[in-house]
Amino acid sequence: MRLGTMDDSAPTTLAAGAREHARRPPLLVRVAVVVAAAHLIWRLMAWVGTFFPDGELSVPHHVVNTLVVFVLALPMVWLARRYLDRRPWRGLGLTLDRAQWRPFLVGAASWALPGFAGIAWCVAMGWSAFGLSVSGAEAVAGLLLLAVLVLLFEAVPEELIFRGYLFRNLNAAMGAWLVVVVQAVLFALWGSAIWVLDSGWEVLAERLPLFLVMGLVLGCLRVLTGSVWACVGFHLVFQTVAQALLNGRYLEVQGADILTVVAFLLPFVLGVPTAMLLARTRGRWTGRVPDPAPA
Repeated sequence: MRLGTMDDSAPTTLAAGAREHARRPPLLVRVAVVVAAAHLIWRLMAWVGTFFPDGELSVPHHVVNTLVVFVLALPMVWLARRYLDRRPWRGLGLTLDRAQWRPFLVGAASWALPGFAGIAWCVAMGWSAFGLSVSGAEAVAGLLLLAVLVLLFEAVPEELIFRGYLFRNLNAAMGAWLVVVVQAVLFALWGSAIWVLDSGWEVLAERLPLFLVMGLVLGCLRVLTGSVWACVGFHLVFQTVAQALLNGRYLEVQGADILTVVAFLLPFVLGVPTAMLLARTRGRWTGRVPDPAPA
């Protein structure tokens, strides 16, 4: 009798567990909460930045920005995944295993190959030229530090939020092609709002299309590779090269305007085809992808 009672109660226990995992806020609520939380984190970062002298972003200021965003953004997504989604972290596509090196390198190469080809073209045509503004050793150390800061401040947090959390939740409700558009719009609105609050409405015409196109390209990489690490790789190389060439801290650049137009435009045009060739896949663009609760 005792064994029979235990067997009879097992389905009830499983059903109760399934109902518990099913009781979660609607999709729109989950998306709104995470986007709002991300906005608050970046606004907190901006407030902390007011304690630094005005002017260009210094290395100490950059380090503090990185600490604020990284320390708050990752736990925020973990909490959202745990208590809003009631789903495991591995479903986001940003796990730490050796297999993720391949999509990361695919994403990095998807910017680097057309991007550096564009830079080489500008130099070969005599439109741009480069020189060190510091010693070689200082430049190498500074660029390595810059890459680490970009990775932790921009690439990982932003990709985890938009191509990780939001993409995964949206893809359970709609096809990937529509998810790419929706998350890109959210990314553009979020990023543009941050810039408008910091620099005024005059930056909107520049930043809104930039964030929108970037969100579309990164969303496509997410579909093609199935991994957020591809987006991290693309984002990392793009921002590291852009900041290294344009902030003047380590490199002196002549012809920066034409370089920006030619070299930085090519990866956004050719990045997705490059990723398709490297990943040897076209991805899954239709159909919903379930996000099942753990057993």
